[in-house]
Amino acid sequence: MTSRDRVSASRNPFRSEGFGRWWLASLVAGTGVGIQTVTVPLFVRDRVEDEQRSLAIAGVLVAQSLPGALLALFGGAVADRVEPRRILVRTYALATAVAAVYVGLSGFDVGEIWPVFPLAALVGSAAAFTNPARQSMLPLLVTRRQLQNGVILGTMGFMGALQFLGPTVAGFVVDWRGLTHAFGLEVVLIAAGAAAFSGVRTRQPPPSVQTMVADLVEGVRYAAGHPVIWGLLLLAAAIPVVFVGPFSVTVPILVPDVHGAPDKWVGFFWGCFGLGVFAGSVALTLRPLPRRGLAVCLTILCGGVTQLLYGLSEVLLLSAALQVVSGLNASVFVNYVVTLLQQHTEPRMMGRVMSMYTLAFFGAMPLGHAQAGVVTRFFGPQTTLVASGLVAMTIGLAAVALLRPVRSLP
Repeated sequence: MTSRDRVSASRNPFRSEGFGRWWLASLVAGTGVGIQTVTVPLFVRDRVEDEQRSLAIAGVLVAQSLPGALLALFGGAVADRVEPRRILVRTYALATAVAAVYVGLSGFDVGEIWPVFPLAALVGSAAAFTNPARQSMLPLLVTRRQLQNGVILGTMGFMGALQFLGPTVAGFVVDWRGLTHAFGLEVVLIAAGAAAFSGVRTRQPPPSVQTMVADLVEGVRYAAGHPVIWGLLLLAAAIPVVFVGPFSVTVPILVPDVHGAPDKWVGFFWGCFGLGVFAGSVALTLRPLPRRGLAVCLTILCGGVTQLLYGLSEVLLLSAALQVVSGLNASVFVNYVVTLLQQHTEPRMMGRVMSMYTLAFFGAMPLGHAQAGVVTRFFGPQTTLVASGLVAMTIGLAAVALLRPVRSLP
């Protein structure tokens, strides 16, 4: 057997040229972006009155997620036309510049929060192009046999860094040296991620004979004609509304108000969730689940139960442990949804379908942040989490009962 044959037969994606660099670049860039999930809400929280905290944090998160929703389909069409490496270098360079501005705002102790809104919009706009490019690059680097483990290991690298390593490091640095140093570390890491992605070369996509609009219409029609694809996209849209939005808005308020804990625990709670995602992803590489479609549907139901318990908990360590459980549950969803989408999508449509996955996620994100901000403003963070958990449980039961094309996937 030749070395090429051994690579083709292996399920280890690190045997394929380019995957290791892509994984390392994802890890470094994800850590930098993960720092910002803690630092920006803390920057906003400390500059507004107590009764305005939830609305101000939600407003900034909406400003970041809304451009991503509006531009997501264009990001996918561009990913099918331009080599992904070129997209990633440019978008992460923009994110580096934004982080550098935050260093200045924090370093000079600027008391106004209005500059955060355009900066958040720039980051969200860049993400609309970053996510489809990074995800559509993976199938070009590995064989079909390596794809599922490639997705899982990629999730371990990027999501583990985004939601575990980055937030945890941010919590320590903020508590130790302050926000300015945390923003400075973010600049270094995102810039390093851009440099690492610059070395991941893939083939140039063939030139399109259609206009950009025609490409977008073709992509939407393609997804609409495949029940598996639109079913998975529908489930992806539920995640920001019932999980991401409520958690992101409430955690900077829940930690000091309910638990009486210092700000480093904001990072720790994010980190516990990311730890669960990382551990769950490792487990899935060792022992894949047999019915992936059913598992995806059940994760929303189980996530709702965990969210309900997290909202009711007033014990700091118990709440942290519940976030680990939540991350374990999320690892099944994010790994299998992406894998199933990529396995059921033609290569020429990959960028557009992955952009629709980004659209489903980011399109629902403003709603998740906005409703969480309003409910928290009037009823408090715990009520927000309990209510969202109940809604998630209802959605999970409906998915198991009604989404047969997804539920029946092996």
